[in-house]
Amino acid sequence: MKKLLPPTELSASTLPKEGGPGSLSRRAFLHTSILGVSGIALTSCTRGIMQRNDIEITRREFALKHLPNAFEGRTITFLSDIHSGPFMDVAELKRVVRTVNDLRSDIIVMPGDFVTSEPEEIAPFAEAMSALSAPFGVYACTGNHDYYAGVDRVSRGIEEIGLKLLRNENAKVTIDGESLYLIGVDDDDSKTVAAYVEGRHAPHIEAAWRGIPENAATILLCHKPYNFEDFAKTNVGLMLAGHTHGGQIVLGRIGGTVLAFSTLASNYVDGLYLPRDSKSQTQMYVSRGIGVVGVPIRINCPPEITQITLRSQFPLL
Repeated sequence: MKKLLPPTELSASTLPKEGGPGSLSRRAFLHTSILGVSGIALTSCTRGIMQRNDIEITRREFALKHLPNAFEGRTITFLSDIHSGPFMDVAELKRVVRTVNDLRSDIIVMPGDFVTSEPEEIAPFAEAMSALSAPFGVYACTGNHDYYAGVDRVSRGIEEIGLKLLRNENAKVTIDGESLYLIGVDDDDSKTVAAYVEGRHAPHIEAAWRGIPENAATILLCHKPYNFEDFAKTNVGLMLAGHTHGGQIVLGRIGGTVLAFSTLASNYVDGLYLPRDSKSQTQMYVSRGIGVVGVPIRINCPPEITQITLRSQFPLL
């Protein structure tokens, strides 16, 4: 079970441990728990229903191994699952952009699901997101809904407005002569990381890691969090994912466990996770995202934009 901690409480000894996708017994327990608490949760859900445009700004600090001095204290704005479409029009998209730009981060990253289902939805996204601004760039990778809408057309729309779309490739970000590497993996190819860490041929993952020095500081953009344990074996510093919408409709919580139907597929739902392998120094943060799918509401699960501050070591308690 993961325990989410506020940024000031993160330390090497107190970071939460997480065991990966849930077992059948755990999922059965969660399903029973959801059914058991749903009556209680729904009787008070009017207090928890969030307007889908009530964006919460969360702030987190992450320590990355090999982080260059030039990146100490630098900030990254992280937002996912924007879902341009019927529930996210151009006016709402522009409001999101204003919120992001007001944070004045050094870098902006977006791991996928720019649209909902139609290729035409990339036009309002591009119109609004063309105003995104960060001194050291705006970077993105694809999500599953971008494939539903036609990933090549969506990709062209993103690249035409100057965003750097990382499709199984990496980007070197340099400040004062020192560098950090951003890695982006296409949603459709992320599952091949299992072959990669087993030493088998995995051309898409090999391409994404190509040219990165052994002792480089790295951040991975990957839409789905499901392959976290395999990505952790690459010892990437930080993995940023979305896809889950934080559950979108959350009936309650037991400790750090989210009671939502999405937990029947995976217990990577939102927040901070560490791998089972204690030798790995990889961390993962899963965003609740911006948009919605299916129904235009969120319950006990506000949309989220995360501002990350990079550190070379965890802050002392």
